[in-house]
Amino acid sequence: MILERAKNFINQAESWLVAHDSNYDIINRMEQIALEIQTTGTYTHNSLELEIGAKLAWFNSNRCIGRHLWRSLNVFDCRKQISKTQVVSQLKNHLEFATNGGDIRSSVSIFAPRKPNTVDPVRIGNHQLIRYAGFREVNLGDPDSYSFTDFVRSKGWRSDPKDFAFLPWLIRIDGNWTKPVDLSFLPDQYKLEVSLTHPECDGIADLNLRWYAVPVVSDMALEIGGIVYPCAPFNGWYMGTEIGARNLADKERWNVLPKVANKLSLDVRNERNLWRDKAMVELNRAILHSFDKSSIRIGDHHQLTTQFDRFCESESKKGKTITGDWQWLVPPLSGSISPQFHRHYQDDVKSPNFFYQNSPWDNERPKLQSDHDCKYYLSNNI
Repeated sequence: MILERAKNFINQAESWLVAHDSNYDIINRMEQIALEIQTTGTYTHNSLELEIGAKLAWFNSNRCIGRHLWRSLNVFDCRKQISKTQVVSQLKNHLEFATNGGDIRSSVSIFAPRKPNTVDPVRIGNHQLIRYAGFREVNLGDPDSYSFTDFVRSKGWRSDPKDFAFLPWLIRIDGNWTKPVDLSFLPDQYKLEVSLTHPECDGIADLNLRWYAVPVVSDMALEIGGIVYPCAPFNGWYMGTEIGARNLADKERWNVLPKVANKLSLDVRNERNLWRDKAMVELNRAILHSFDKSSIRIGDHHQLTTQFDRFCESESKKGKTITGDWQWLVPPLSGSISPQFHRHYQDDVKSPNFFYQNSPWDNERPKLQSDHDCKYYLSNNI
């Protein structure tokens, strides 16, 4: 099984591998891989295979609207960094590099791979490297973080309950949880935040809303040619609606639309006046305005959906079909006027790719999210 996946990957990546290394010998390399698998049950990617594999994983990510930039992904080989001190140092370096003073750079840090019949050498419990805590007992912070906040508190983390409190990093080394790493040690420029203001409505600033600049997803697995990297935090940059139409707007998250509507003097008693729609548009305007004012890179849903459509057309001319998950590619605001709304995509899962995986801290999480029925769940593909 693993040999077949290795062959598929090397064949798929051949043109890029040879383009980067004219001495790359496909036949000889496959013989090396076959012998290593026969001897150890697994094999080791060289640095070029790791880089090309990570980029192809982004190319194949059906739910990502920004993958037309897949060639620009910066890949950090961290496979030898296996102690807590080394992992923390690399995560700091990742944030420094990716944040780049606001000119955000797409990046992935790839730690040691999963090996047969052993515990994962490195896992990160956090969903994202920068994320806000949730304090259920006082109804403050992000409700989506309630359970993880409870867990890191059980591991010794302490924080006064408040909105917009950074969660600590929770790192597991060789199956053992280490002490939570409070992010107070990070310089502010590595955990950039944007305070939200509106170009016309001064009252929006009074809500004291803010969001972090760089979304670094840290709990997904990267699979390349049958090799699973269970710790491979990666980032691009935000599309505004991810914050303004989901994170801050969802009733199950921050649910700020009624507060925004109040500042806009909208009548929230009458749904037929579309106050929610007006509030959401102005909230998203505030996000784009605030990020731009802070010189922090962010995409808008018209720009990115148009770029993705051009990307699909370009790849089609090369004889390639871009797979996609329609309900993720259509933006949550103005979806019907996006190019994706009128397109059909084959939602085939290709390898290499990024996959959801079992949570290292919450055994119930896969069941609650129906991950075992999800085609993007690791065990359904490996």
